[in-house]
Amino acid sequence: MNVVFSGRELHVERVWYEAATGRLCVQAGDYVNGIPFASIPDADFESEAPVVSFDVGQGGSVVVCRHRDGVETWLPADLWLPGGFAIAVT
Repeated sequence: MNVVFSGRELHVERVWYEAATGRLCVQAGDYVNGIPFASIPDADFESEAPVVSFDVGQGGSVVVCRHRDGVETWLPADLWLPGGFAIAVT
């Protein structure tokens, strides 16, 4: 049986950072996945200041990264879908 799960259907309920693995994790119902936080390109962030907290925003459609300087970076929830985040290998 194949399971089809699209970004429109993904509504993040919880986000957390696992220090032991370095992964930024989300939960949406029974769906749980994590991506390597350090692998997100610096250019994707709205600030060079360190991220100090994470939250769910826009009804679960984004993960909000709050930087020390008060700036927010919004990451779309579909990054956590299979194939949504790919690490470039050089």
